[in-house]
Amino acid sequence: MKRLLLLVLKILGGFVALLLILLITAAILLNTSSVQQKLLSYSTGLLKEKLQTEVRIDSVSVNFLAFNINLMGLDVEDLQQRKMLQARKLALTLDLWELTARKVKVSKAGIEGVKVRLYQPEDSVANYQFVIDAFKSDKPKAKQSEGEKQEKKRKLSLDVSDLKVARIDVVYNEDTFYLEKLDYSKGWAGHQKGEIRHLRGKFDRLTKKGKMLTTRMGLSRLKLTEEKGQLLVSVDSLHYVLNNHQPRKNTGRPHRGAFDAGHLDVLAHMQFTVNHYGKDTANITMTSFVAKDSLTGFDVKDLRFTAGINKEKVHLSDVTIQQEGTVLTFDHGEVILPSKKTGRKLVYNTSEISGKTQLKDISRPFAPVLSNFTIPLELKVKLNGTDSTMQFSDIHVNTADQKLKLDAYGSIRHLKEKELLDIRFHVKNMTTPTKTAVDIINQFAVKKFMMKQLKALGTIGYTGDLAVLYKKEQFKGLLRTAVGRMNFNLTLNEKTKYVSGSVHTSSLRLGKVLEMKDIGAVACRANFTFDMSKPRTAQIRRRKGGKLPIGHVNATVMEASYKKVKVKNVDATINSDGAIALGHLSQKNKNVDLLCDFSFTSTDSIHKMKVKPNVKLHHMPWQKKDKKANKKKKRER
Repeated sequence: MKRLLLLVLKILGGFVALLLILLITAAILLNTSSVQQKLLSYSTGLLKEKLQTEVRIDSVSVNFLAFNINLMGLDVEDLQQRKMLQARKLALTLDLWELTARKVKVSKAGIEGVKVRLYQPEDSVANYQFVIDAFKSDKPKAKQSEGEKQEKKRKLSLDVSDLKVARIDVVYNEDTFYLEKLDYSKGWAGHQKGEIRHLRGKFDRLTKKGKMLTTRMGLSRLKLTEEKGQLLVSVDSLHYVLNNHQPRKNTGRPHRGAFDAGHLDVLAHMQFTVNHYGKDTANITMTSFVAKDSLTGFDVKDLRFTAGINKEKVHLSDVTIQQEGTVLTFDHGEVILPSKKTGRKLVYNTSEISGKTQLKDISRPFAPVLSNFTIPLELKVKLNGTDSTMQFSDIHVNTADQKLKLDAYGSIRHLKEKELLDIRFHVKNMTTPTKTAVDIINQFAVKKFMMKQLKALGTIGYTGDLAVLYKKEQFKGLLRTAVGRMNFNLTLNEKTKYVSGSVHTSSLRLGKVLEMKDIGAVACRANFTFDMSKPRTAQIRRRKGGKLPIGHVNATVMEASYKKVKVKNVDATINSDGAIALGHLSQKNKNVDLLCDFSFTSTDSIHKMKVKPNVKLHHMPWQKKDKKANKKKKRER
């Protein structure tokens, strides 16, 4: 957009500058309308000859005493006889005496009804190239002395007292830009005020991968006023739309968050104060900010901060971020801005971020499963990172009643590379009573299994790790409960759609968990695999029905007790097809194998399972005789 505007200004400025030189010369010699019109005709003739195209100007007037210039009806065609540049009115009033001090003081300026049509075909030169070539000097650059170089470096200062711009319409290939109105003025004491109304634009760009990216932007109104040395800025209906012309990432995947950096539709309103501005520095205070993305679901109710800005960094202070159920604040932070020229990378950090949040606020953009999560959580965390990493330290989360407490730290790496994305968190300690755990689980919009067994665990403690990798999530750690401790390792494979893992406990009062009081403490280890593919499980449930998880468990019970009987080294298997779970226990001994088959159809009624015990004898005396007899018969045959 900046490049496009500079190009338009250069072309427009080239025409106006040449005309002004001729007309000012004429005005000095004879400040009369008739002479100016004759010279206008002569000037346009020179332009036609130089550009080899049609140039028309309806009228021009120059008042040398007041140095007031008005140009009406500028019309320039390109070499294909297409309208390239049109301007209904250009007006300028200058203070000539200020030019002696290298100052351009514009008392009044007006631009109205400008239409620009620029085209740059892929296989040909741009339709405006002939203008650039016409005004380009053929003379070689003369060598300059050091004094001349220093003098050239001294830039002209520009001071505009009154500017009015109306109806600017620019097209560059497929890009468009339109401005309905811009007013700017300085009062007698230098106080500034200004207004922009109805600004809009559309820009197409190819990404590094060669894909089209379309950006649309619009602005209903921007108002600027100066009070007590500060600029007060109000922005109404700032509209930003981004479209990469690809299917949205959650298309056909309703359980995936709606956030997609290639599809945005943000409408924002804001008010901020410019406390100070100078060369390469500024200090602003955001006093009000509301923004909503209709596509991804981001909904910022308010954002407030003070920012000190220079070429290298941004210093933030007194930051508050508010969503519907979330308010987060931090005292200060710093952002080191990237620079390709110096090789400087983006780096940022914050002081402790604290506040309250409801996870439903991030459900639509990131995790629809959290859409019903309305339990307020209190949060503390410190954040730092780069353009590709994030580090979270001193994480503390708790409920308002302090029944849930969690302390952790973690990191996110390879943010820009989807297949290398690596999210890891270590939970140093988490404690919660089962009632709070059940309340939290009930906030998730998912199917729930074994909730009755969860309630029997009492107060739960956890220490462990979680990792989110490309199409894979891993959880492991130590679970501490009122009925025993258990180490576990769990993997969710998004490619195969299976959940697999292992558990190990040296003593777990399984009977209390299953509501089977005759079963005592159990020491065991187990491996399991369950199907989480919705198409596969739906097909099985249509055929067999049922609500059980679909999968199998292989376990070894090192030690267990049933009533007054203790057993060791029992092998166990459970296979579930969703409708019924069939289990088998076996303990191999020297002469007798103890066997047991069992089945159940619901995790909420495991205590009502059907049990069928069995015994297998071997190495008994009569079995030996039978074995010898069988061998003898085989020899005789």
